[in-house]
Order: sequence, then C-alpha cells, then structure tokens
Amino acid sequence: WYAKTFGGVSGKRESVARPGNFIETDDLPGVNLSIAPSDNRRAPTAGRSLDHIGFEVKNLAEFVRKLQAQGVKFDEAVRPSQSSTRTKVAYLTDPWGTRIELTEGLAPAAD
Repeated sequence: WYAKTFGGVSGKRESVARPGNFIETDDLPGVNLSIAPSDNRRAPTAGRSLDHIGFEVKNLAEFVRKLQAQGVKFDEAVRPSQSSTRTKVAYLTDPWGTRIELTEGLAPAAD
C-alpha cells in the first residue's frame, strides 16, 4: 500500500523480534517503514501515544486528487495548517489504522 500510494520501494528484512522471520518494508525518502504481521487486530493510532505519521509532499491538492482517484479516502480535506497559514495539511488513515498527515509548505529542516 505504501509503495503504491507514496512511491516507496518495497523490500524485506529480517525481524529483530523474531529472527529467521522476514517482514515487509517500504523505503520512502528519509524513512524505512517496517510492516510486520500481528496476531491481534491493532487499534487505530489517532488519539494514542503515536497519533500519526507525516509526509511532506509537493502540490498537496494535486496529490490528494490523485490518491482519491485511486480510491483513497481522506479523513480531512486539504486546509491551511493551524500553526502556519502558508502550510497546508490533509489527513488520511492507512488500511491498518495508522493516521497520516500530508503537508505542503513546511519550513525546510536545518542542516
């Protein structure tokens, strides 16, 4: 899902928790997402200690339209951020319940 939705590169790596078992991964710029199976259904992340993850994208409105055309549902439409009028945000939830914040216009990170 992450490879298709965000253009990540899918792969596998050995599980630290269960040596000998391999888990799915997706590499995106600046992050490696490791997706392991669970014996129990997990609760959505919204409102929990890890509320959401985020990705900065170029041309947020266009990116959202592209995902909607692929059937992705958004929890919150594109809107100005509460902390900065020049930053836009939108929220969606992945198929496993992880809330995702998409942003456009965040200040570049200092080197």
